[in-house]
Amino acid sequence: MASEIIKISKQEGNNGLYLTDNEGHSGKDNITTNVKKGDTVTWTLVPNGGIDQITGITAKPDSQDVFSVDPAPVNPSDPASDWTGTVSPDATGTESYSIGYKIGDESLVDDPQLNVKT
Repeated sequence: MASEIIKISKQEGNNGLYLTDNEGHSGKDNITTNVKKGDTVTWTLVPNGGIDQITGITAKPDSQDVFSVDPAPVNPSDPASDWTGTVSPDATGTESYSIGYKIGDESLVDDPQLNVKT
């Protein structure tokens, strides 16, 4: 199984997310990362990227959940911790999910996607 890495930083000029993955996708909060069944997905903050903390990674209410191990912080006592989740062995389709994050004391949310490749 592979590891997919999604790097998170702040957009220039506003507090939206700028995402980059190890597949070469990048964009302002709207990239789709391709994953395979059983992959581990890691979300990591870019050093000095303007985002202080990931506060949650969850499937949107109208989307399927493709994770067998839901995303959670690697080190819960570290506010700047990476988060990881494992794609279910029977996952299919696309999940729209929300990334909760903090910049200083401000809590924000953005909504990228994961697409399961067979």
